[in-house]
Amino acid sequence: MTAHRIDVHAHDYPTTYLEAITAHGEGLTHYTRDDGRLVVKQDDAVALTVPQPLPTVEERVRRMDESGVRTQVLSISAPSVYLLPDSMRVSVAADVNDRFVDVARRQPGRFRVFATVPLPDVGAAIDELERCAHFPEVVGVFLCSTVARRSLDDDLFEPFWDYLSQRKSVVFVHPSVACCTDGLTTFALSLSVDYFAETTLAITRLTYSGVFERYPGTRWIFSHMGGSLPMLVNRLDNYYRQFPECQERLHRLPTEVIRGLYFDTATSHVPAIRCAIDSLGSDRLLFGTDYPHVPGGMAAFVDALGSCGLGSPALADIESRTAAALLGL
Repeated sequence: MTAHRIDVHAHDYPTTYLEAITAHGEGLTHYTRDDGRLVVKQDDAVALTVPQPLPTVEERVRRMDESGVRTQVLSISAPSVYLLPDSMRVSVAADVNDRFVDVARRQPGRFRVFATVPLPDVGAAIDELERCAHFPEVVGVFLCSTVARRSLDDDLFEPFWDYLSQRKSVVFVHPSVACCTDGLTTFALSLSVDYFAETTLAITRLTYSGVFERYPGTRWIFSHMGGSLPMLVNRLDNYYRQFPECQERLHRLPTEVIRGLYFDTATSHVPAIRCAIDSLGSDRLLFGTDYPHVPGGMAAFVDALGSCGLGSPALADIESRTAAALLGL
């Protein structure tokens, strides 16, 4: 199989990071499941499940070759480093980035990196991105939908958005545990249901608060097709017209703003992908697999996208061309 796909939603977890979040994070607990997976909770809600053992780089590349994936963009996932002690956050973020860059250098062309940043300290986050600017392997920034129990439209982050916009940065936003976990601590509801809600909420808050409008230079990618956004995007315009507070910091229809965002296709549910294509546009979608979290590897995501009945140009855009242009690959 010719490897041509670019996978923008792929995770890995350096040992330093896993050791930090299982030993030092505020509100973080963990246990090992019967099947060997490491489960990390934030405020008693499941934030992360890590397959054990993690695939080696060689195993990852073999799986990529089997599924026609030329390049993966590596990132960690929730809960990131935000709840670590101040004394650790910077060093752990830097270690993650250095290890991912090293993987990319040892496998030329196969990997790129979304950099982890030590928020909520905006100054430290900017310093880490300045350091990472010297690494051509780093093609963007990884963020969670909440940062240390703050939503992304919190005023604290305004200087950070300004910095990213001025540099025309690519930002990949992944869901995380909600600021309030009432009702989410049983049945792994934080993962199965609320992660989609958290992505949707992050997008709508950033839209109505005017962050997207004020900082137009940033290129945003939201995971899992924007959560439930394809199902309700028209409602955002409806309530924008009805409620004056929705117009205070946003000066055009929400759908006009959302039209400028990107979303990955990390689902194996064909009707959901079709809904995203119809609601968001095939030109705004990027291929993603969530590897190595879903049993069976990457094939299900390739097959699902291929079953959507897309013509060759649109399918090629989603699989690689849009990501290549966006990330400079």
